[in-house]
Amino acid sequence: MKKIMFTVLAASLLATTACTNLHEEILNEETGQSLVSDSSNLTSVIAPAYINVREIFFKNFELSTDELCIPARGTDWKSSNTQPLVLHDFKATNTNIRYIWRNTTSGIAACNTALLTLSELPKTDEVVQDMDEMIFIRALLMFTLNDAFGQVPYRDYTETDFSKYPTILNRQEAIEQIEKDLLSIIPTIKEKGQVVYGHATKAAAQMLLAKLYLNWQVFTGTSPEFKDGTARWQETIALCDQIINSGKYKLADDYWAMFMADNAAYLDQTECIFPFVNDIKAGVSGDSWMSNVLHYNQTFGPYTRLHNGFCTTPEFYYKWDQTDPRFSDDRMKAETGFNLGFLHGVQHHPDGTVIFTGKGDTLNYTPEFPLYNCPEQGGVRIVKYAPNMNATQSSSSDNDVPFFRLADTYLMRAEAKYRNGDTNGALQDLNTVRRARKVKEITAAEFTLDKIYDERGFELYWETGENRRMDMIRFGHFFEARTTKPNVTEPYKYVFPIPQEALEGNPNLKQNPGYE
Repeated sequence: MKKIMFTVLAASLLATTACTNLHEEILNEETGQSLVSDSSNLTSVIAPAYINVREIFFKNFELSTDELCIPARGTDWKSSNTQPLVLHDFKATNTNIRYIWRNTTSGIAACNTALLTLSELPKTDEVVQDMDEMIFIRALLMFTLNDAFGQVPYRDYTETDFSKYPTILNRQEAIEQIEKDLLSIIPTIKEKGQVVYGHATKAAAQMLLAKLYLNWQVFTGTSPEFKDGTARWQETIALCDQIINSGKYKLADDYWAMFMADNAAYLDQTECIFPFVNDIKAGVSGDSWMSNVLHYNQTFGPYTRLHNGFCTTPEFYYKWDQTDPRFSDDRMKAETGFNLGFLHGVQHHPDGTVIFTGKGDTLNYTPEFPLYNCPEQGGVRIVKYAPNMNATQSSSSDNDVPFFRLADTYLMRAEAKYRNGDTNGALQDLNTVRRARKVKEITAAEFTLDKIYDERGFELYWETGENRRMDMIRFGHFFEARTTKPNVTEPYKYVFPIPQEALEGNPNLKQNPGYE
C-alpha cells in the first residue's frame, strides 16, 4: 500500500518536479467530464501542487539556525549563497533565498490552477475533498512565504485576469487570509482513514492553523522580542486538544522506526499527521541529505558518491545528553559502519577498520570547526533518515518525511500552556513526549520555557528547517551570536529580503525594511 498516491502518476510527476517549470493544462468541458468519471485523473490535477510543496528545500531555512552548517572545506562547498545564510548576511540576490520565493509562489499558482479546474466540475465528494486539499496546500505555502518574507502576493483562483498584478498582503493580512482559508475547510476536509496515505486531512489543517496561532504573536509584533504582538495561546491549545483527543494518532514507541527507508506503514500507524511521500520506484524521491553529510571515503553498500558537506554546530551538539535514544541508534551499524543520529569521533568502515581522510589522517569528526577553510573532518555529522541498502543511487531518498507529527502537537501545546500560565499542564505534555522516548522526565523544579525549546530541538532536529527557524525566533535565540555566526543578528533580519527578481517582476512589492 506504500505511497499509492504517487505511484499512479510516475510519468506525469517526473515532468513537474522542477519548481519553476510547472505546466498548466487548459481543460475543456469534455476533459472535465472524463476527470469526474476517472478518480486517478483527479489525482493528476492536484499532484503538481503536492510535488511543489515537497520541493521547499529545508536547508535554506535550516542554514540560518543552530542545527545546520555547511562550512567551506577549501573550495568544496564554498559558495556566495551558502555561508552568508549561516552568517545571517542575507542579500536580495542570494539564490537560496530566491529558491524559497520561487518555489512557494509557483506552488501557490499550481494550487490555484487545480482549484480553478476543480471548481468547474460537479461537486462530488471527491471534488470537494480535492479542493479542500488544495486550499490546505496553498495555505501551507502562504504560511511559509509569510514566515520567510513577511509579504505574500495573493490572487484567488477565481481571479483569471493575469494582466493585473496580484495583491500584496502584508504579514497581518496574510495570516488573516490563511486563517480564513483553513477555517473554511476544517469542517469538510476528511479525516485520517478516509483518504489515501499522503493526502492532507482534517488534522493536517488543524495542525497548520495551530502553528499559525502559535506564531501569531511574532507575526503581529514589531518589537525585537515581538511582545507587542497579539497572543493566541488558547486557540493553539484548543486545536492541539482536538488532534490529540481524536484518537487517530499515537506517539511512536520506536523513534528511529519513523525515519527508516521504508517508513510509510509505521508513520501511518503511529504519529504522522502529514507526510511528504517519497518513492524512488515511482520516480518521486527526495534529496538524500546523507550523501551530502558523509565524508568522501565513508562509502558503504550502494552509497559510493558522498560529498562531505553538512554538519551541525557545536552549540546544538553540546546541548545533548548523549544517553538520549534520539541522539544515536546502532541498528544499521553492521551494514554501514556508523550509527544513526549524531556521528562524532573516529569513523569506521562496516568491517570495523578505521576510515582515513584524503590526507591520510584518521577521520575523526570534531564538534568545533571554522566556517571557512574547514578541515575534511570538521563538524559532527547527522544521519536522521536511514539509508536504503537497496538503493540504486546515493543521491535519492526513499524515506517519507513526517512534515507534521503528534510529538510536535504535544510540544506546541506545552509551549502554549506555559505561555498562557498553565505550567503544570505544560510539564505534563513535555514529559509525555519524554516518556515515549524513554528519557528521564523533567522535574517541576528545573522546568523553564527553554526546556520546551530544547525539547523541540531534541525531538524534531533535521526534519523541517522552517520549524527550527520559527522556534529560534519565537524563543528569542535566533539573533544570538554563536561559533559559526560570531555577531549578533540585527532585529530586522527576522525576515529575508525580497529577491531582486521578484521586485523587478512586480512593482507592488517593496523591499523589507533594513535591506534597502
